[in-house]
Amino acid sequence: MQRTLILPVAALLVLPLAGCGKIQARAELKKGNSYYQQEQYAKALDYYKQGLEHDPDATFAWRSVGYSALALYRPGDNDPKNQQYATTAIDAFEKYLAENPDDTKIEDYLMATYVNAEKYNEALSFIDRRIQERPAEASKLDQARVNILTKADRLDDAFKEANKLQGEDKAKTLYAIGSTAWDKVYHDPGKLDADAKNRLITLGLQALQQSFALDPNNVPTMVYTGLLYREKSKIDTDGAQRLADETTAHDWTEKAKAAIAAQKKAADQKAAPPSTT
Repeated sequence: MQRTLILPVAALLVLPLAGCGKIQARAELKKGNSYYQQEQYAKALDYYKQGLEHDPDATFAWRSVGYSALALYRPGDNDPKNQQYATTAIDAFEKYLAENPDDTKIEDYLMATYVNAEKYNEALSFIDRRIQERPAEASKLDQARVNILTKADRLDDAFKEANKLQGEDKAKTLYAIGSTAWDKVYHDPGKLDADAKNRLITLGLQALQQSFALDPNNVPTMVYTGLLYREKSKIDTDGAQRLADETTAHDWTEKAKAAIAAQKKAADQKAAPPSTT
């Protein structure tokens, strides 16, 4: 006798609905792709979200959610709606990376979004997790940590971390710390008292001097060293010290000019046609 397979009512309802959900998700995601290609990112974002609601297993679509939200985000704009775009992009990229941890391109987008949105602590926590997961990449990630600390104006911490780096990366990172110190002293004079300025100038000069020792041909390092000595002269109360700082600032400026002239001469000689005599 032929037996008839009888399914529970719940199964009869769930099975076709699950299939319909995935079909609907593909349709929504396809619409999202179309709007994204037309640069209608807000509509694309809505359709990508709807697609994921229909099919939460379509985790690949989190990348598209992140791209769309990032395209809508404007760094520096504190409007709540704009800040929500940054939050959406970060959340989407994190969810995508949870399933695709080796996608370094998305990792770079995530780090950039953290920094642009000034979510520095979240960025540092992400780096710490990555170092635990990928100890072989610790050197690269350590440099990223110093860059974020510098962006966050945590220059003391950045300087300590920078001294753990090696080679050319160390010189560049120390230069970034020194130039950032000048920028804060020069552009935020009303926010800093004399002691705070002096600490920043001292730290900046230490960073630039170490950078110069590693890369003595870097003209910007010379320029910012002179600029920091000029700022130092403004807060010196001793006349002799102020004059000494002004002289040092002038000397670094002249050193930079001489280096520029020497580099230009070398470039001209390299580009000149060979002599036929």
